[in-house]
Amino acid sequence: MSLELAVTTAKVGQRRAQEDPFAIRWTLITAAMLVMGVLVVIPLVNVFYEAFRRGPGVYWNSLFADPDTTSAILLTLRVAPVAVVLNVVFGVAAAWLIARFRFRGRTLLTALIDLPFAVSPVVAGLIFVLIFGLQGYLGPWLREHDIKIIFATPGLILATAFVTFPFVARELIPLMEAIGTEEEIAAVSLGARALQMFRRVTLPNIKWGLLYGVILCNARAMGEFGAVYVVSGHITGQTDTMPLRVEKLFQEYNMPGAFALASLLSSLALVTLAVKTALEWQTRRELESRLRGSPLNQPSGPIPSTPRLHLKSPEDSIDDVPRSEEDRRVGISVKNITKHFGDFVALDDVSLEVPHGSLVALLGPSGSGKTTLLRIIAGLDMPDEGAIHYQDEDATSRSARDRNVGFVFQHYALFRHMTVFENVAFGLRVRRWPEKRIQERVHELLRLIQLDDLGRQAPSQLSGGQRQRVALARALAAEPKVLLLDEPFGALDAKVRQELRQWLRKLHDEIHVTSVFVTHDQEEAFEVSDRVVVMNRGRIEQQGSPQEVFDHPANAFVMDFLGNVNVFHGRVAEGFAKFGLDLTPSGSPHDPAKPVTAYVRPHELEIDRIPRGNSSLKAEVVRINAAGAAVKVEVAAQEFGININVEIGQEQHARLNLRPGDRVFVFPRRVRVFVQDYTI
Repeated sequence: MSLELAVTTAKVGQRRAQEDPFAIRWTLITAAMLVMGVLVVIPLVNVFYEAFRRGPGVYWNSLFADPDTTSAILLTLRVAPVAVVLNVVFGVAAAWLIARFRFRGRTLLTALIDLPFAVSPVVAGLIFVLIFGLQGYLGPWLREHDIKIIFATPGLILATAFVTFPFVARELIPLMEAIGTEEEIAAVSLGARALQMFRRVTLPNIKWGLLYGVILCNARAMGEFGAVYVVSGHITGQTDTMPLRVEKLFQEYNMPGAFALASLLSSLALVTLAVKTALEWQTRRELESRLRGSPLNQPSGPIPSTPRLHLKSPEDSIDDVPRSEEDRRVGISVKNITKHFGDFVALDDVSLEVPHGSLVALLGPSGSGKTTLLRIIAGLDMPDEGAIHYQDEDATSRSARDRNVGFVFQHYALFRHMTVFENVAFGLRVRRWPEKRIQERVHELLRLIQLDDLGRQAPSQLSGGQRQRVALARALAAEPKVLLLDEPFGALDAKVRQELRQWLRKLHDEIHVTSVFVTHDQEEAFEVSDRVVVMNRGRIEQQGSPQEVFDHPANAFVMDFLGNVNVFHGRVAEGFAKFGLDLTPSGSPHDPAKPVTAYVRPHELEIDRIPRGNSSLKAEVVRINAAGAAVKVEVAAQEFGININVEIGQEQHARLNLRPGDRVFVFPRRVRVFVQDYTI
């Protein structure tokens, strides 16, 4: 019985848990509807009922036969548009400043925008009277020059503008922050000037939010009462706006006129509500489209097939390929570049030469300065010290728009309100190429990236790989001197990344534009680039061909960063490095003992069941992963107390027949030992 009682109690509790939210939800909905009905719907219906109760003729005469009412309507239609225009200019400028820049006083400016929400409109009106009234601070000067602000149209405009100026700015600030700056930066890098960028990129991105703010601002301006009441003087036929005229008609017991004018204001409010709802829906749909259009949320499209590429050796380096004298010149020269962000040193006296027509990878961990260097080369950031040269021309002081650089962003920064064709044509249009040449160039590039049939598609309709190719075509459209790519494949899945980097290498071999790309993926850098520049903490650690950097790392950081390695710590004493195995470093055997670190790549280790001299380590097999061409074996080195990763071939694995728990010996084929001032 106790079990049945427990089950019954549990079911009752579960049912109540399911029913309680339902009951609470509908109770709250009913209460909200009742409040809305009593405070909004019933009064609104009553206004329209009273306005039209005596017929359309009386309604029309109440609005347009009374000269004072007509004057109030016309005055409102003069004051509101001027106030709205002023607030649009202020709102766009303030939103741009707050959303795009970080500066002292930014928080204060944001708070001041909200000031009209915190100050009573009547108090705001009194402030204007105290400043511009006859007895105010500027009153004597205004009277001397016969300038009327208070009790005149200028005062009404000032009061209306004050109480409505937050609306546009408050709509645009979060919208512009959500959109970000990448598209605007892309426009600048493509040659757009400030006005072109605003008209072609910024304005289309914020148009719905801007229109929404304008509608709200206009509705508030036409219905403003408190501040306008104070500064108007309530002069019938001269300074009465529509809300003030409604009050006066009501005081005169002219109910048909009062309700008719009130219904006109209510109609404007309802139209505003409908437009507001439509604009909210449109803005939300655009933002959702941006999120859905994220590269990580898109399926990959077909990538043009290319042959698989191998790791380039020093013999394959472009420096050894016979070229014309023109091709031997330097494409990009970076001279002693230093860049600080506050106390943080992003770049520390960096110098680099990129051969003309080559493809160079800036490789390094996060925070190493590679993206900062790329942006300085592009002109998107300016160095604190140093110079940038394109071939033999000093470009340090030139803006990004004047450098003629093709820049491909990590997340593409395609203009979402433009088609694929218009995206590629953007840089040509802002540079005012002839329309016929634009058509030819865009179709030429779309054929090159094999997307000629998708020219009318929007970027959101493309896969991540397709959008990456469109971004590359857009960067190449204006025939740039150099091509810069900021982690171009970082936002794609592994398979598409592999296919695209092969395609990029083949494309570069066709167009031979001097190119620099940023990556933290060693495999990507080795497969695509002619030369690799390894960076760390704002400095260049090593540069050279992929094979040279991989086989002959300049220091411990490069060795550790490039691929998977096993690390052993020991000391050099009496001419030998002691790690549990014996190595002979360079230097005198009588040198004092020094701490050293040895690095061995997994494929440079071998496993056997019997030892091989003094270089063998005793170990125990921990884990085996036989998937793939190489078998990955993890062993525990007994003398070191660490686990070591080893890669062996499938044939050797079959011969040894290894199992977890087996006792084995590990010995290196090649070891790189780094001492303080030398390596072996």
